[in-house]
Amino acid sequence: MNNTTLRSNFPSTGFSVILLVILVVPFFFAEVLTWWPPIPVERHIQREKLAERVQAAGGWDAVRRDCVVFAELHTNGCFWPWDDTNSLPSALAALKPLRVRYSPQYGCVSVRIFGEHSTGGHSTPYFGLEVNTSTNSADYKHGTGYDNGGVIGNYQSVAKQVAEGIYEIY
Repeated sequence: MNNTTLRSNFPSTGFSVILLVILVVPFFFAEVLTWWPPIPVERHIQREKLAERVQAAGGWDAVRRDCVVFAELHTNGCFWPWDDTNSLPSALAALKPLRVRYSPQYGCVSVRIFGEHSTGGHSTPYFGLEVNTSTNSADYKHGTGYDNGGVIGNYQSVAKQVAEGIYEIY
């Protein structure tokens, strides 16, 4: 058997590289998509979108006012799903929330604006607001969540005051 016969039975190096690229590159990009964009970049984008929505709602005072109205309408507490924003007060609806929740024992309205878990893909990190609505909020530690002090969202619990009585939670 001569070298010419051996060479013709095996694919060329160029063909092997192309085959390797075709098989490996899609898996690499699939992995990259699970962590892109990085969280700091995503937080920046979320804050920009929230600023636009707050401006469309009439500002932080309008958001606070409508959260107080929401709390007064639901004195026993309330959980509002994402698919029914038409009946929310206008400033809250302008935020395009995924969830609005009021718990009277904490005197605080929790508004989930961003954050979804994805199985096998990119999970959008939690980002929301907590708005004081009564004197009960004085003892509430923002960013700890309503569920017996458990961490809320995608395991984030940073609270940053953005206006009087309004906290950004991530």
